[in-house]
Amino acid sequence: MGKTWIIDENFDGVRLDRFLRRNYPHIPLGGIMRAIRTGEVRVNGSKAIPSYRLGEKDRVHVPFEDHVPQKASLSPSKGALDVVYMDENIMVINKPCGLLSQPASRGEDSVVNRAIGLINRHKGEFAPTPVHRLDRNVSGVMVLALNLPSLRALAKLFRDRKVIKKYLAIVKGTLIGEGEIDVSLKKDERFLKSVACEGDGKKSITMYKSLYAGERASLVELELLTGRPHQLRAHLSYIGHPIIGDIKYGGYKEGVKRPMLHAHVLEFLMHDSDLDYLSGKKFTAHVPKDMTETLKLFQIDPNIPY
Repeated sequence: MGKTWIIDENFDGVRLDRFLRRNYPHIPLGGIMRAIRTGEVRVNGSKAIPSYRLGEKDRVHVPFEDHVPQKASLSPSKGALDVVYMDENIMVINKPCGLLSQPASRGEDSVVNRAIGLINRHKGEFAPTPVHRLDRNVSGVMVLALNLPSLRALAKLFRDRKVIKKYLAIVKGTLIGEGEIDVSLKKDERFLKSVACEGDGKKSITMYKSLYAGERASLVELELLTGRPHQLRAHLSYIGHPIIGDIKYGGYKEGVKRPMLHAHVLEFLMHDSDLDYLSGKKFTAHVPKDMTETLKLFQIDPNIPY
């Protein structure tokens, strides 16, 4: 059973997990990751990691039934999207908290399903595809590719660090000044979280700048120089300033329903690619209501420039 793919130029450079999610939308994300982890998915006869970059002529064996180009999990949704910018190649949105980037199971609401509905895509056409993901409970700016050449170009820009990603967070305690958090992270499988470690984790770097330091909480701007799972949450917890509402990493609850973390800015640096018209463009997502209310709760002026 299963299928063996021979990778062509269309998927050259694409991560293994993204290749599988694109071609097997009817398989839940958990099932895909489990198949990779257990070695049921093999690349050139060997076990591979989810982040492996495919190359032309790679042979990828999968245990799943033949791929279905667009099942119910990628059916159009009538839910609204806050579109910051859109052209024939990309869509930039302000994702609300509580919404998945991609559906985890058939029929589940997500950014992708809403984008399909918004631009009236039909079965068999290229589905809008996120180039990066935000966790369900994180709000903010996201970019989706609307065709395969744009997906490849955007993936390369992110991989080559030609895109600046900045976040806003409300953190516990008084955080003053600015600096760099350079602490390796590894995944704690038991508690499903990332933890700081010495030596054997993956190199992880976050830049921070305090915008307002209060007595009980502070507003900070964060820039990701690497993109590890839960990196900002784990790094801020490590320095003693966990994100408000982030119970898993030690932040106070205070009636807040989710971690106060918002993807604020995506900025494209100068580059030479099929999307060179994006060079120097900056896209900003306005701060959501629950975050401004939390700023007020901690007596922080929500109109501080950021």
